[in-house]
Amino acid sequence: MIISVLQDAFRPGALEENFKKIKAAYDKAVEKKADMLVVPSEALCGFEPRGLVDYSGYSDKVAQMQKKLVRKTVPDTALVFDTPYAIDGSFSPAIIVAYDGCVQNSIPHLPAEDFPDCVVEYAGRNILFSFFSGDSAVGVLSLPELMETVDLAVFLDARCFLADVEEKRCEMLDTLAHTVPALVYAGQAGGQETEILVGASAIYIQGNAGLQLPYFKPAQGFLDMDSRQKQGMPLMYPESEEGRTGVLHDALVCGIADYFKQSGVKKAVLGLSGGIDSSVVLPLAVEALGRANVLGLLMPSRFSSRHSVEDAVALAENLQVYYETIPIEPLYETFLRQLEPVFKNSGFGLAEENLQARIRGNLLMATANKTGGIVLNTTNKSEAVCGYGTLYGDLCGGIAVLGDLYKSQVYALARYINRKKEIIPGNCITKAPSAELRPGQKDSDSLPDYDLIEKIIRAHLEQKRDEKELIRAGFDKNAVKQVLSLFYKNEYKRRQAPPALRVSSTALCSDFDFPLFS
Repeated sequence: MIISVLQDAFRPGALEENFKKIKAAYDKAVEKKADMLVVPSEALCGFEPRGLVDYSGYSDKVAQMQKKLVRKTVPDTALVFDTPYAIDGSFSPAIIVAYDGCVQNSIPHLPAEDFPDCVVEYAGRNILFSFFSGDSAVGVLSLPELMETVDLAVFLDARCFLADVEEKRCEMLDTLAHTVPALVYAGQAGGQETEILVGASAIYIQGNAGLQLPYFKPAQGFLDMDSRQKQGMPLMYPESEEGRTGVLHDALVCGIADYFKQSGVKKAVLGLSGGIDSSVVLPLAVEALGRANVLGLLMPSRFSSRHSVEDAVALAENLQVYYETIPIEPLYETFLRQLEPVFKNSGFGLAEENLQARIRGNLLMATANKTGGIVLNTTNKSEAVCGYGTLYGDLCGGIAVLGDLYKSQVYALARYINRKKEIIPGNCITKAPSAELRPGQKDSDSLPDYDLIEKIIRAHLEQKRDEKELIRAGFDKNAVKQVLSLFYKNEYKRRQAPPALRVSSTALCSDFDFPLFS
């Protein structure tokens, strides 16, 4: 029995495009005499159609595409896909098994106790078809007597990459693969808005990976289940920290590339300060879009240190990226003169600091408008947690590349990018973080240590510990109060910041359900 697995990104508003991707893969499967092509969950309708399923025009179009796909099937190659609608057009998620121009089986999304109804006989094998989820895994494992009769389990998925739970996904797959003689896992791959779909589709025989497709990239694989010849490189989630940072790196590159592709934009603009964040975003953007499509702006002020400018130049030249230097001092002086009636009789303070960031934001946005590009925001999660950023200044942009990465993860990415040769100047990695908006400024002047911020926020969001629990756990009382106060007081900033590429289960997006504590 030859099985083919397709992984790709499928958009909810692009039904014709989705149809063509599935049809092309099916034609290839027929050409190679495969017995079955398995495509990921939500392939035809597109990843997370959400409210679209309520519109009759959308449901009619999905139904039309579904019937067209089924009619294209031949007798000896089954097509396995899912749809949010039943054959009669009603909303009823189901997995379709089609061949010989007909729907041979329609398997509804059933609870675990009804799993026996998900088993279908095809090509002389008893095959269980299901959606991949925690419930599915529990359902399979809780019915050992059923598993004794199953020859093959096929799971369809469309799962976002979350670095903090990816190991659990792999462990769940491994457990399932040791429960049945053979297992097929098909997942969507690629960027969808700010989400990044895992991919890593696989076929397992007797618990061993006979085929595994790459993370995040479109691919189609084939495996002869009977010959059991391994194809490709087994690609389980790496155990080493460097390996996992590499997967995170690839996820961000994929997220940038597909965000721009889906936006119909080729060029990116970002500010280069010589700091760690922009120094990591630039090589990610170059890998995702190509150096010819990335423009860096150096915008030094009277407070910019010489080494920061030199580091930014060295980075751009290491990557052979075009850059321009536009000093902001003339604009800054003009703003201060114009604001003199308001600013008079007051000392230098936050307004003067933020004014520099907003001038830079204007220069970046103007450059993006003129070049037809998108500004890449470089704010990281540790800064966003504390509101350490200027609205309409360094918080401007079309997409926040590092918005779901703590500062420690940014440093890890920098070391990973430099693993073969120095791309990011060493000084960018070793120097103390600074916004350089006033003389001798350091982030630590107004914030706790970034490592402490991360530990407190991780415990708060991931372990759901409130202020009292954090203090009882041994965290410094004043630091806990300061970090949590900053976190909740600055929610309004995060709601106005660019969307962030999501790579964790606790992304600081506006739909995250944060607990409120007094």
